[in-house]
Amino acid sequence: MATHVTVDEHVRVRLPAPGWLAQLADVLIEHGTGADRARETAAAHPGALVVAVHHRDRCWLRCGAGGTVIELRGPACDGTWAALASLAHAWLVAGLPAEEFAHPSSSRSRRRADSASSDPERPAVV
Repeated sequence: MATHVTVDEHVRVRLPAPGWLAQLADVLIEHGTGADRARETAAAHPGALVVAVHHRDRCWLRCGAGGTVIELRGPACDGTWAALASLAHAWLVAGLPAEEFAHPSSSRSRRRADSASSDPERPAVV
């Protein structure tokens, strides 16, 4: 049986930040509103795979090179939006489509035992 392990390591930067640091980011987080703002920030930072623009209980995630923007609603917490942006990055690195991040199809669901080991010394197998 073939196995595939995906490890996601990325640099997450909260804007505003020095230009050199923002250009290194894989994930960018900033306060603001709207899908257009997420697209503008992504265009200004082409190296970022995920851009999260958030205001209170709303977040617009621009995911992937295709420019898909997903609007999310949730608790008004900066940490939540930053964590979701990092999760979106891991989702994309694993080869999953950006369009399904907010609403994954049931065909992609699997049991915990299929994807993660309960043994902390043993890596997850996908």
